[in-house]
Amino acid sequence: MYTFDESFLESVGLAALPEEQKAVFLQYAQDQFEIRIGEKMSEGLTDAQLDEFEKIIDNDDEAVRKLLNSVGNFREDPLYLQIKKNTNAPDSSVTLLNDYITAKWLDLNCPNYDAIINDALDELRNEIVTQKDAILAAA
Repeated sequence: MYTFDESFLESVGLAALPEEQKAVFLQYAQDQFEIRIGEKMSEGLTDAQLDEFEKIIDNDDEAVRKLLNSVGNFREDPLYLQIKKNTNAPDSSVTLLNDYITAKWLDLNCPNYDAIINDALDELRNEIVTQKDAILAAA
């Protein structure tokens, strides 16, 4: 997922925001980003898929077991190995398994997820750039 930080503010022309408003704006940007991803992702999914994804996110034992059983030996899955490498987490890490399960579900059910993320980020970034003068004036 994308990190909203000082470099994001610089990229959209908001580095001059007062320090006390930067964290608030970055949280707003993060929230908007997540909402947009959710909206775009849900357009291509059935209600059953959305329910299943919610259970995966909530670490519902039954949903997690069902997905893991469908994958087989997940520790040999290239996606698992890549996440493990990126997080540098041990095999027993709950975070590693949760990240893998979420990514695997998205890979199976929403293969255009990367494009959705990129589109949502571009859309948000463009809106902020268009409004940057008004944002700075209100600060």
